[in-house]
This record gives sequence, C-alpha cells and structure tokens, in this order.
Amino acid sequence: MKFVIIILILIHLSGCNNRPETVVSYDPPENANYQHEEVEIELENGDILVGSFTFQTNCKKGNPVTILITGSSPHDRDNSKPTEPTSAYRPFRQISHLLSSNGISVLRIDDRGIGKSTGGSISKMTTLERARDIEQCISYIKCRPEIDSARICLIGLSEGASIAHMIASRDKSIKIIALLSGIGSKGSEIIDFQIKNGLLPERDLSKILRKDRNMRFLFDFDPLETIRMINQPVLIIQGQTDRRVPVTDAFILADELRKSGNENITIHVLPNHNHALLKEDSTGVQSSYGKISSTALSIEVLELILNWVQNEI
Repeated sequence: MKFVIIILILIHLSGCNNRPETVVSYDPPENANYQHEEVEIELENGDILVGSFTFQTNCKKGNPVTILITGSSPHDRDNSKPTEPTSAYRPFRQISHLLSSNGISVLRIDDRGIGKSTGGSISKMTTLERARDIEQCISYIKCRPEIDSARICLIGLSEGASIAHMIASRDKSIKIIALLSGIGSKGSEIIDFQIKNGLLPERDLSKILRKDRNMRFLFDFDPLETIRMINQPVLIIQGQTDRRVPVTDAFILADELRKSGNENITIHVLPNHNHALLKEDSTGVQSSYGKISSTALSIEVLELILNWVQNEI
C-alpha cells in the first residue's frame, strides 16, 4: 500500500444550539489532492439533505464511491453531535479525507434537520425511515457522471451499521459494506446491556418506549433478519471495551453471515477501543466512552478501513 499521510482535522466551534452560530467549513486541507462539492439532495417529501461530496481532482468516469452513515441521535456529516459543537470527535471527516486522498469518492450528509439539512428532527425518525433517506442518497450518487454505480460502498457507524445492511440486503447494486460498532443481538438485548452498564435508566424504560418511536422500533429490531441476506463482502470492526454493544455481537454477525453462505468476511476486534472506536487510555481524560487521550480515530482504525475498501471495491 502506498504511503498515506493522514491529516487529523480538529474543528473548534462556539455555542451549543442545534444549529451553532459558527459556520463549519467542510473544505478539504489546502494541500489535498481531491475536490469538495457541497451537494443538496431533495427527498420525496420535499426535505433537503445537504452534505459533502469529495472526489479526486480531474477524476474520470468509473470512480468508486463510499457513502458514510451516521449513528443514532442527531449528527452532522462528520458524525459530530450538534449539542457538542466543540467536540473534536469527527470520525467521518477523517475517513472521508483518507479515502478521497486515495482515489475513492465519498458522500457524507448532515442528518435531517441538522446542520444545513432541512426537515423534521431525525430524533423522531425510526431506523427504517433513516434507511429510506440513505437510499435516496444512493439514487443521487448513481446519477453522478464521475461514479461507477456498480462500485458503491456503505460504511455505517453504530445504528448506521444496521442501516447499511438493511439497505444492502435488498439492494444488490451495493458492492461492499463496512459495519463499525454494529449490533448483532436483538434490540431488547442491547437495551438491557446498556442498562446494566448504566447508560440507560431502567426505571424510565417504559416511559422512554412509550414516547420514543425509534426506541420502540429498536426494542423489537432483530439485525440478523437482514444480515443473513447479505452476500456482499463485509468488514466488521468492533471495540473490545464497547459498553454500548457487546463485543460478542461482532462474532454473532460474522457467524450469521457464514451460515448464509457468505465467506467474504473480515473481522477486527480492537483491544482497548470503545464504541466510538477510540482507544481507551488509563491516563486519559474521563469521557462518556471511558478514559481517552484523543478524540481522533487512530491510524490503526483508519488503515484497516482504507486497506479493506481498496482491496474489495
């Protein structure tokens, strides 16, 4: 593999609204060998998804593309939470920069009602409804003249991983999928796991399920129903110290894929990495994900993704 220089971009914003006053620039670094275009995708209901499309300078027709799918709760296109505008955790910006620096186009989108995207709050949407938004992004990207519509990769983080295999199970034009910190157990079991780790209050669960449409959907959701229909190559990356999803779920996903006859599976369980795929460090600062010294994805995580995408797409 050619030598890759990974630039970790830290963004400092002010304010704590859902739409911070400070405008975030998604332009690539000055020395980047790729271009950035802000795109608008009109949904069937008239809402607009706004995001970043990065592609090689002077790229020719037939370029592969990766679509990044955010996790649960509202996120901007970098998979950063608008309620934490000073957070340097922007994994999708890192992944996008790395892939586009190496000839792979990337589309990443602000969730509905977040950043520059319009429409209702994503917090009121179910995982299935979010999947339909991503499917409309796929339809958009297939019309781009630079893109080979037979070379599309979906990379989903957390809930985004479930969305990736939900889509790929019924859309065989998707060539490969990467599942980062994805669930392999029924939603009710995941919720119980999070309660045991102190991430959800057990006493308020009934109330949450009554009021939160997506929590009700996830409570009944079984990821194996769609994962067993996947025959595309799959990358699974899971953090060993994940407190939101049991580390064993990575093996459950892989086993179910193999049972269905899919042998093209690459699995990595990363020691001392959490649900956000950040490396935990006993000397680090305490966060909701444990003690960490950096909010940037490590070179190890990034190169696992890059190498696999390059090999499979």
